Amino acid sequence: MNSTSAIDSALEAFSVSNSVNGNKGPIAALLVINRHALEKQKAGTLEWPLNSDDWKTGKQGQVKGLGGPATQKVLADHGIERILASEGGRTSRGSMQLMLGYIELLNNCHQINGSIDLFRCECFWINKAKEYFERRPFVLSIDPQWGVRRAIRHLLTQAQNRQNEGAGTRFVGTLMQHMVGAKLDVLLGEGKVTHHHSNQNDSGSSRSGDFDYEDMVLHVTNLPTEALLSKCIANLEGGYKPLVITSSKGAFVLETLLENFCNGVYDGRVDILEFEQFIASNVIELGRFNAAGRKASLSKIIEAYNRIIETVEYDLSMKIELGEK
Repeated sequence: MNSTSAIDSALEAFSVSNSVNGNKGPIAALLVINRHALEKQKAGTLEWPLNSDDWKTGKQGQVKGLGGPATQKVLADHGIERILASEGGRTSRGSMQLMLGYIELLNNCHQINGSIDLFRCECFWINKAKEYFERRPFVLSIDPQWGVRRAIRHLLTQAQNRQNEGAGTRFVGTLMQHMVGAKLDVLLGEGKVTHHHSNQNDSGSSRSGDFDYEDMVLHVTNLPTEALLSKCIANLEGGYKPLVITSSKGAFVLETLLENFCNGVYDGRVDILEFEQFIASNVIELGRFNAAGRKASLSKIIEAYNRIIETVEYDLSMKIELGEK
């Protein structure tokens, strides 16, 4: 195996072992980490073996130079304008270990091969970014023999599988949030509720939850936590009615929290709806209880969902494609 093939194989093995494939944060971080070394190589100031301290901030708590703008600069140099990650791996707690492992990899490859084409390494990570951008959307199959809930569950399974492949990415929660938002757009009319990026925290803003409408605050989550319970209590104390839309397991968890954590004070005051039922009931009702109507109403929700993804998310592979079996 020649040195070029060897470095490609080493990079691929590193990508697999560090869960980089399909994970925008690590890809963004590696583009910047590698670019730092490449710039030194071009300037003739790169010394081997590389010292990982050169990639650490002064306080050594973070990797130096990471962030959305730095990532986009590398992408732009390759003619890519799409946004990979707004933070560019800067806030990831795994970025330091990722950097240390990558520097060790480069040092090992240099020791074995004598030289490394760092621009080729950059192109390798650029191709990983392209693969991320070109990832196929989720597919919602409309099978006449399926119930609506089964179709929605099949969609959630795809999101869960993708989430399992890319550690740290909330595909399930993102899909649920924007599906609920799409249903609200169809039900209330577009523009009645505001849609936000899935990573945008509602704390410290004028928002009381994922969606505010009239006197209700909607929270969408795959699995409720005590932090969500605290938000619901704050909603109640502020005169608002919280509604939590969650998984069937999440509904049980939240009911238990309400019964035990608050000594039953707020039990029965927080409405809890299971996500699949929340979406399916609207599809069935708007579809006037017939097959053609169900298909048409589901299509409207998916169209609204895709518009939301195009507007507020960076990952367009979160879109849903309608298919028939």
